[in-house]
Amino acid sequence: MSSDFRPVWQRHASAIFSGFLGDWLEERNNPLALPMGIFHGLTPLDCQAPRLDAPGSTLCLSIHGLMELESVWTFPGQSDVSYGSLLNGTSGDVTPLTLRYNTGRPITRNGEDLANMLETLVAAWPVPVERVILMGHSMGGLLIRSACHHGQAQNHCWLSHLTDCVYLGSPHDGSWLAKGAKATADLLNRAPRDYLRVVGEVIDVRSEGIRNLSRGEVVPADQGEPPLVPGTRHFVVCGLLARSRTHPVNALFGDALVHESSARGHERTGWKLAGVATFPGVDHIRLAHHPDVARQLVEWLL
Repeated sequence: MSSDFRPVWQRHASAIFSGFLGDWLEERNNPLALPMGIFHGLTPLDCQAPRLDAPGSTLCLSIHGLMELESVWTFPGQSDVSYGSLLNGTSGDVTPLTLRYNTGRPITRNGEDLANMLETLVAAWPVPVERVILMGHSMGGLLIRSACHHGQAQNHCWLSHLTDCVYLGSPHDGSWLAKGAKATADLLNRAPRDYLRVVGEVIDVRSEGIRNLSRGEVVPADQGEPPLVPGTRHFVVCGLLARSRTHPVNALFGDALVHESSARGHERTGWKLAGVATFPGVDHIRLAHHPDVARQLVEWLL
């Protein structure tokens, strides 16, 4: 398949619009609604017949968050460096892959599509797959949990190769910012002034993906809370705005978008994590491309 040569601004515009209104855009077949695809570098892969040089037996798939693109994983000034490439540089048998998807769609629908895509890709991989590593930044971590749930429900074979899941700044208990948007919209919608209710309605016009973030939802509410997939190591990475662990700004805003407690999944039940690391002074976005985080991931995964 050919590379994506659209201008950078156009790709980022699509990501932002998809985040805000992705489900609405998809219903209207609007080209701004990003299709889901797996990339190797800049090249999209055909999951039914993946073609690439020197495929490794370990697949490391990095999944971006809300309104992001796969470029969030790239280290500043180093276009060919990411967590996946650093893992490959250490072991030599890791193929770094990234996912691009419409972040405004419901997380459970994206999770089901990702599970099916992984099932196809692993079965068609040019060499036998020994190991699958999933990394998710922000919403991407929730998408991992959703894909695992759907994969289990459908008895997918790719789960037998899944060794590690890494959640970087993922709002497992919901994002304070998304919760704030919902609370503000609810308050304004009850306001006595018409112009205030209009503002509330405008805020309320947000995608289902954003609504899922406010509650940390990975499956429909009537299905309950899925456990972490067993037989797999689960790691959590948290960020904090201030370098001092006890600085009050950390308690108020966490990494700017997600509180540390939510990233750790404190409200989740029955979780057993293989490792947790917190990085004071590393904000939400930089969790996806920071050298200190990279060193921790290499220590955990190799």
